[in-house]
Order: sequence, then structure tokens, then C-alpha cells
Amino acid sequence: MQPRRYQRYGLEVPVIFSWKDGRRPLQQDIGLTRDLSVRGAFIFAATLPPSGATLRFKAILPPNSATSPVRLHGRGQVIRVERGHDQTPAGFAVAAEQRIVLRRPEATR
Repeated sequence: MQPRRYQRYGLEVPVIFSWKDGRRPLQQDIGLTRDLSVRGAFIFAATLPPSGATLRFKAILPPNSATSPVRLHGRGQVIRVERGHDQTPAGFAVAAEQRIVLRRPEATR
């Protein structure tokens, strides 16, 4: 097994994702990340996009006592779909086209 190019962080964050397929217009759902890296994520979800689909995703990392919220967003390709079985939830892996963008929301006045 090859070592990963980017370190993964086990982080459960709600994520909104969307994709288009040839049969239907834009589809959208929500999921929960299992892990994140600067170039991808694994997302648990009830609705699974097809392998090879181009996907957009966004999430907000919640604030804690030391930091304000951080938004992340990216676009990538679904590289693996896991249907789930027994106690394992279904999910998919997405490889980001570029590094996942992290931004602090603008302060509201």
C-alpha cells in the first residue's frame, strides 16, 4: 500500500455537496466528513454521487475558545464509493482538483 501524499485529519464536520449527472439536473445533499486533508475528504452520506462525478463541497468548521469559524470549500472528483454494510455507513472519497480553500468568514458590522 502506498503512503498518502497528504496528511489526513480525523474531523467530523457537516458538509454540503452537489454534483450533476447526465440524467438529472444539479443534485445536492448533506453528509459528515470522516477525515480531511488539503487535497481530499471522505464523506459519509445517505445519497451517494456516482464514482467519477465532479463534486463541489463546502463546510464550516465550528469555532472554539481559541478560533473563529473557518469555511472550507473545494471541487473534486469522486474516486471511491462505499455502499456500507452492517454497522458501517455509506460514504465516498473525493480528491480535490486543487488544495481545499480555508477562509475565515468576514466580520459582520
